[in-house]
Amino acid sequence: MAPERARAAFVFPGQGSQAPGMGRSLRASSAAARAVWQAADAGYGASLSNLTGAGSQDDLQPTDVQQPAIVAASVAAFAAFNEVLGVCGAAVTASGYPVNVAALAGHSVGLVSAVVAAGCTPVGEAVALVRDRGRLMAAAAFEKPGRMAAVLGLDEPAVEDLTAAIRSRTPGSYLTVANINAPGQIVVAGDLAAIDRIVNEGRKAGARRVIPLNVSGAFHSVAMLPAQAAMRERLFAVGIDPPAAPVISNIDAGQLVDPPVLRAELANHIAAPVRWLDGIRAIEALDVQHIVEFGHGSVLTGMLRRTVKGIELHNVSDLASARATAAALINE
Repeated sequence: MAPERARAAFVFPGQGSQAPGMGRSLRASSAAARAVWQAADAGYGASLSNLTGAGSQDDLQPTDVQQPAIVAASVAAFAAFNEVLGVCGAAVTASGYPVNVAALAGHSVGLVSAVVAAGCTPVGEAVALVRDRGRLMAAAAFEKPGRMAAVLGLDEPAVEDLTAAIRSRTPGSYLTVANINAPGQIVVAGDLAAIDRIVNEGRKAGARRVIPLNVSGAFHSVAMLPAQAAMRERLFAVGIDPPAAPVISNIDAGQLVDPPVLRAELANHIAAPVRWLDGIRAIEALDVQHIVEFGHGSVLTGMLRRTVKGIELHNVSDLASARATAAALINE
């Protein structure tokens, strides 16, 4: 049993964390990270590492490139952290792991990274799954066009009331809450007309700002139901083992420990709201002393700073931060 002094949760970002060149420095400095990217390239069926390392922002824009690249970068960061700890591979081990991991969580596609890090499935298979997830979501978005917007400064009930009011006067609208990220930070998804209305009318309803997001569809809404159904079929081909530590659900913040339940979550969360704030509250209830974000940037860490108190926050995106975080968790 790992010492209680290093009780931690590991979290993994979703779309919005990507950037050209992500993962390049870790590939140059960490053998474990390079091994992850090699497995990711094989799973993707092309050089995903070249697309992310040398490509432009436009090259990263397609959903079936962006999502696998995010998973690969996040798992590579986790593998580099394990390398610093003296652990081989890109997963928490069931026994003898030097950190007491209370739970893992991932925001949207980051859930797949969490499943890999929990030891449920290898990264190459996960990247192939996420490539197909991106294609299915892009196809669903083409059939039912939509967008997303971030509503800042309103709580969830107020945003629910606002979306209901806009739906009632927008024929055919499916505007809905899609992500509950942090106090006063909620993302909505919906049809183009309704998104235009909430962007234009949000401040009158009390929002501090409403920001259109640069995404290609209304993710985590009914627009994604065809992708959800197809993912259920696709997941039959994916091996999923029990996790070494619980994975927190995006749907209801419950602890996912059984492979069939994890498999269902990986499909169902595509069309369900991401209740990230509830998941973080569930992690707080586990009495963790540390939360570590693995991957490019610090999107989740920024949300966490607005959400949790008395928990040390860390971000692992390169070898220096992997070393600093390992030292903080092991030598506190």
